[in-house]
Amino acid sequence: MSAFVLLFALAIVSLVIHKLSILKSISIVTLIASSALVLLHFSTPLSGFTSSAAIELFQVLLFTVISAVIISEDEHINITQTLFITAASVLLLESSTLLTFIISFEALSIISFVLVSNIKNAKQAEGAIKMFISGSIATAIIVLGLSMYLLEGHSLNALIDAKMSNFAIVGIWIIMMGLFYKLTIVPMHSWAADTYAQIKPSLAATLSGVVKTVVVVATFKIFSPFILNNITLSMPILALLALVTMTLGNFLALWQKSVGKILSYSSIAHAGYMLLAFVAIQSKYASTALLYMAVAYIFMQTSLFLLLDKLSDGRGDLSLDNLKGLYSKDKFASLIFSIELFSLAGIPLLAGFLGKAILVYAVVDVNLIFLALFTLLNSALSVGYYAWIIKHIYFDKAEGKNKISRVSNTALISQLILLSGTLYFGLFAYNIFEVAF
Repeated sequence: MSAFVLLFALAIVSLVIHKLSILKSISIVTLIASSALVLLHFSTPLSGFTSSAAIELFQVLLFTVISAVIISEDEHINITQTLFITAASVLLLESSTLLTFIISFEALSIISFVLVSNIKNAKQAEGAIKMFISGSIATAIIVLGLSMYLLEGHSLNALIDAKMSNFAIVGIWIIMMGLFYKLTIVPMHSWAADTYAQIKPSLAATLSGVVKTVVVVATFKIFSPFILNNITLSMPILALLALVTMTLGNFLALWQKSVGKILSYSSIAHAGYMLLAFVAIQSKYASTALLYMAVAYIFMQTSLFLLLDKLSDGRGDLSLDNLKGLYSKDKFASLIFSIELFSLAGIPLLAGFLGKAILVYAVVDVNLIFLALFTLLNSALSVGYYAWIIKHIYFDKAEGKNKISRVSNTALISQLILLSGTLYFGLFAYNIFEVAF
């Protein structure tokens, strides 16, 4: 909790710091200090919040990714809101009761709404409105589930009760459906396909790469005992949701012409992959698989949307045709873009490969062979549209005047940080295998 106090204090102070260079410098120093506090296990005890080795590792990596986002950002108000999101993320990750989890989740959601309110045009306004409406629906669903759970006399200021009536069990499932709305699980996914592609790409990097990953890790931490206690019902429902989500996300991505849309549908597909850890909850590898996939995803997805932000000069409206000839204009950006796409596709020696591999191993460990096969088929399907993007970058010539912007040296520093995470966790897995929730 010491990291939360430090980050929240900085977020408040940043409201009055308007010089971008100073704000960036102070933010990076604070994030490094927060990482040190976590690594040194220096915490401020607070009821309803606990940590673990896995959460501490993920927090340090979260701070690393946020540092890259801040280095790449060019508006001080977005940095301020990103700091508030980071502070709320720490609360959510360390939540140990249903009460603290729901409060932290809603705080993170509200700050996310504020983040996308920095609107520059009608397209971004449409994306922000869709996100607000979907978030309101998700909150209403969660409140309904909480009401059903509380009507049975259960307490929110504790873990989810192991013994519940069917009425309360339905209530917990409704809460999870509200959370799945945020995680873009089919059929609660359509808002994300538009929102991520319409808002400023740097904001989409934070929402799709950071917030989504934080929510899935925190949800697994809180709800995995409930899923395990109700495994007979949980496994088929979650398996169906995971299968439909990854398949629909990948299939729809194949038909998109907008790069932002492709990354958005890819994000939906990856929500399906991460849901596999919930399906395989009986496996001793499930928590490790989710953590590894979350770590891989936060680096890959954040990197790609930040690159899209710089290449489009913040517009985010690049089509595949706009990427033609990118290699001849910016070789370094093309290389990074390609490596991150290969990682999303699950190419060996990159973090995305190990993330998917461990998830599939956990699914096989609980004898869901058919689901593992469909996951592999989906991963192969995704190679199609990732390779199509790379084909436009390297093998097609630009048609007429290309509106792609060159990536600045500052933004490339940000990309090198994220690329290091993708490469490191693709080659060295022991850091994650040694920790547990």
